[in-house]
Amino acid sequence: MNIDFNEIPFDGELWGQFAQEFMSNLGFKVYSPSYKLSDDGYDFCVIEHVGGKFNWTPFKWLVSCRHKSHNRLAVKEPDEVDILERIIRNKVDGFIGFYSTSAAPAFSSYLESIKSDGIIKDYKIIDSKFIETYLLTAGFDLVASHYFPKFALGKQAVHIYQDKYLPVCCEYCQKDLLETLYTNNNQGVVVRLRLRKSDENVADTITQVYFACKGECDEQLQAKYCNNTSQSTASWALLSDLVVPSAFLERVVVLLNQIGRDGVIYSKEALETEEYLCRALAQKTLRPQNTNTTKNKK
Repeated sequence: MNIDFNEIPFDGELWGQFAQEFMSNLGFKVYSPSYKLSDDGYDFCVIEHVGGKFNWTPFKWLVSCRHKSHNRLAVKEPDEVDILERIIRNKVDGFIGFYSTSAAPAFSSYLESIKSDGIIKDYKIIDSKFIETYLLTAGFDLVASHYFPKFALGKQAVHIYQDKYLPVCCEYCQKDLLETLYTNNNQGVVVRLRLRKSDENVADTITQVYFACKGECDEQLQAKYCNNTSQSTASWALLSDLVVPSAFLERVVVLLNQIGRDGVIYSKEALETEEYLCRALAQKTLRPQNTNTTKNKK
């Protein structure tokens, strides 16, 4: 299944954020925030540690983000305005072009020439094919679901494991947040309300767990359950994150640790909701049992 890079808007800002998360997942350390350039591109810097026998040597890269999938044009040298000045100003060792299309051959030749001149030690083009290859591998599920929800939806069908489909409905408006997961701008949230005790010897209590559309629905439900209690705090998790298998497993582990080790008390209703959520999310995160017993919900 091919990724549609047009799922990310063309203004460049979100493409720059995606590039930072992608590079972090590759193991690079981002050491400067992205900043917008005059041509709507975005730059940031990362460090790669090159291993030796006795130490690790930091190698600094300038990452230049260009998002041109809407016109499918390769990135050319004129698109990288003031590239030499940017390399010198950031005092980097190498250059990485992070592009939603590709680099034009002439531009690749130019990068090779400034490498030969000693201006940079190395360069790398991370193009659409490179990005797509990694987004299809384990460990990049969360990044893919954040920035390419339609692609993530295509990867994850709903499999019914019990007698019937288990919806995850907004408690306020009753919209099925699981069914509309990627058609509702990823606005479904799971909210956990925690009552903190003033006595440090008394365990906190998870009083309520509910599902809601982020925004007005959530605000109405908080007003209903919190009752102006200053000691009640809320934590949120995007439903679109929780259907990523690794995040689903992490939530189950955190839940078990809280109950078993952290001394957190769950109200009966809250614990029942957590159990229901695990069963409902399993429809989206677990593999089907087999073709004879599994029913697919289209």
